[in-house]
Amino acid sequence: MTKRNSMLSVLVAVLLLPLVACVQTVAEFTPSIAAPTVGETALPHTLATPYAQEPAAGICASFEGDVVTITLNADIPDPRCAKVRPEQTLKVINNTVSPLTVSIGPFKSALLAANEFSVDVPFGDYLQPGVHQLQVSPCCGAEIWLEEK
Repeated sequence: MTKRNSMLSVLVAVLLLPLVACVQTVAEFTPSIAAPTVGETALPHTLATPYAQEPAAGICASFEGDVVTITLNADIPDPRCAKVRPEQTLKVINNTVSPLTVSIGPFKSALLAANEFSVDVPFGDYLQPGVHQLQVSPCCGAEIWLEEK
């Protein structure tokens, strides 16, 4: 009986050894599945295309300083349209009681109620000049009008 157990042990070892080596190799080369942050997201080689050259909203707010802030309310964003410069960046504030999904160009974020989302990349690095939509799901995004460089 011991000779049989010994042979069985050797057989199991011979069959499992390649499997163990394979699992170890896969573990060494499997990339992390963690979601990339905005800072880790690679920018596309082409800039996002505008859907218009002038905004539908008519009047657009202009912003001084480096950051353009859009506040998402339950009914309409504030402002509805923002005229931005290529070197400015974006901050979006969720002023609702519901989570929202926000996206512009290559950036997208699930934005919880009463939280904010910032894109620290200048508009001119990912958008072509013209009017772009700050997409908000389920409702009510703003127009972003990027001026020529």
